[in-house]
Amino acid sequence: MTQKNSNLIWVLLVGLSLFVVYLFFQNQSIEEERKAESSATLVTTQVVRHSALVRQVTSLGTALANESVQIVSNTSDYLIELHINEGKLIEKGQLIAQLNDVEERARVAELSASLVDQKRQLERVKNLAKTQATAQSLLDEQQTRVNTTQAQLDAVKARLNEMTIRAPFTGVLGLRQVSEGAYLTAGTVLTTLDDLNKIRLEFSVAEYYLAQLKPGMTVNSSSVAYPGKVFTGQIKAIDTRLDPVTRSVKVHALVSNDELELRPGMLLNVSVTLAEVQALQVSEKAIVPLQNKQYVFVVNQDNTVTQTEVQLGQRMPGLVEVVSGLNAGDQIVIEGTTKIRSGSVVTPTVSKAGQ
Repeated sequence: MTQKNSNLIWVLLVGLSLFVVYLFFQNQSIEEERKAESSATLVTTQVVRHSALVRQVTSLGTALANESVQIVSNTSDYLIELHINEGKLIEKGQLIAQLNDVEERARVAELSASLVDQKRQLERVKNLAKTQATAQSLLDEQQTRVNTTQAQLDAVKARLNEMTIRAPFTGVLGLRQVSEGAYLTAGTVLTTLDDLNKIRLEFSVAEYYLAQLKPGMTVNSSSVAYPGKVFTGQIKAIDTRLDPVTRSVKVHALVSNDELELRPGMLLNVSVTLAEVQALQVSEKAIVPLQNKQYVFVVNQDNTVTQTEVQLGQRMPGLVEVVSGLNAGDQIVIEGTTKIRSGSVVTPTVSKAGQ
């Protein structure tokens, strides 16, 4: 065998050996990848994106009548007429009750006639005073009589007006507290009158939201008595003082109540829309609470995960706002968080809802 052939064989043997070594390490690498894949945890993920978020504050409120009064008797006498239809609408100025006013009417007639006569005498004395200086004293006396009678007549007319009780505004009558024919004393309550066309809604809001509240903001409210129905109104007034114990401020809103469904005293769930913004929102299932802090697992490019602290904002059903700690485009684990820890290898499947 020549020297040339010997060298060729040697080169072939060396090349073959190197190829065998390459195949060995290639198989090892593939095996390691298979092992890694078999040890990776299956998780469901969500891609973090900005979406519309309605910032709102919620509270519990109490319904109050827009206007509410007790209908009372301001004088004493027998009740001769009563027009109280419980729970029925009554117009402003409509008669509610009439007390016996026979004496007052007679007294008005008597004083009116006397006043006419005294004014006639006053005119005669005035004419006399133009020619006789001594008639001035008579003029003064007669003027005093006229003024006194006029004052008496005004007082009796005022008492006569009190004998007739009318609705001070349009509203709904409450329960009747007296009966026709009863003797009423001053201050006796006959019934109540509530203006229910609009409901005054009173609720409290935490001090944190005070700077964001403004009159005119939309208020939505609901009651367990009317499931699925929303009563809409607007903020009308914000109290100038805060409760030093609860650190909250009282707010009054007017809510439409055209069908008279809401009644004073009802408890309502209240929400006030503060603003609509673009914010990062993630599934609440992604949040991992730990020692009074909140974390999520962020999936890295090499399919490992990193436990990342986040600051949370407003919560909605199934969702929570992330104020800091994440960026748009981040992929986070929303199912399988209990099976992994920081550094774990995962096989992510993006949720259709989170794509």
